[in-house]
Amino acid sequence: MQINSRRIPILNQSYINEQESLQKLKQKRRKLLFRRLTVFFLFVTFTTYFLVKTLHSQAITVREKRAELSSLQEQYKNLQDQQKILQEEIIKLQDDEYLGKFARQELYLSDEDEIIFSIPDEE
Repeated sequence: MQINSRRIPILNQSYINEQESLQKLKQKRRKLLFRRLTVFFLFVTFTTYFLVKTLHSQAITVREKRAELSSLQEQYKNLQDQQKILQEEIIKLQDDEYLGKFARQELYLSDEDEIIFSIPDEE
């Protein structure tokens, strides 16, 4: 019986070869698909990382610019207040009576029959 079992003819050898080649082709395609998907996901990962990093740096820049803007707006408001004070001072200095009083106070000038006493500032 052993001799007969070795002599079993293989039927449809071409069909079996065709199926084996199809199986190898499927495995090869599957391997290529995994490679393409890996490359695609790496590309998506790097692109996403780059975009997130860019958005984060832009958010930091916007935050810094907003802080600078609020600081400059406050400085602008202070300068406007100072400008109002200086404009009022200009108007006052155009008055001769105020100008005389100012000169006597700041420059220690005296009017007729006036005596000026200088008191030192305490420090």
